[in-house]
Amino acid sequence: MKPEKWNEFAQYINGEYIKNSAWHSAKTIKKYKGHSVIFDNYTTYQTVSNTTITQVFTRLTIPLNINYEFSFEIYRKNLITSIGKLFGMQDIEVGHTKFDRDFIIKSNNGFKIKQILNNKEVRESIEQFKGVYITTSKKEGIFGKKLPKSKTELTLYTYDDITDFEMLKAFYNLLTILTDKLESIDYIKSEAI
Repeated sequence: MKPEKWNEFAQYINGEYIKNSAWHSAKTIKKYKGHSVIFDNYTTYQTVSNTTITQVFTRLTIPLNINYEFSFEIYRKNLITSIGKLFGMQDIEVGHTKFDRDFIIKSNNGFKIKQILNNKEVRESIEQFKGVYITTSKKEGIFGKKLPKSKTELTLYTYDDITDFEMLKAFYNLLTILTDKLESIDYIKSEAI
């Protein structure tokens, strides 16, 4: 999304606009219970046979101070992931047939991820989106430098440049619901970031 659109979006959600700089895209930041939800784009470039391929991601990130290690990934199944399952790729089933059929769930703690995904509001919030990837990450913005041990980032990203303000707001709502669930299992330290 162009910088002026991020500025417009910041006004739309009563957030803060941060201008782009040499190495960082423009972004919008919206506070939620002392946490910063960061909306931005990340662009990758790959050159193949003198042709540069550009991929723009839309991402929302919430930096978190954590009490213990807990990681997860949730994303919708597709042809490639279905083939991977045939060859032994493991994922966790949470006991909800439709959700288990439609999503890949990976975690270092099956019990904790089931606690989160047994919440109907969480599942329904995730199910409304087709091409999103939700993860905890130990790298800044997923692609950046490694974070200290007591920190992680809850991130939602998509392989599209999302310009629809209502869609971005729905992504925000999903991450706030997940943040609340992570607080309920005492994953997040209580102090504000």
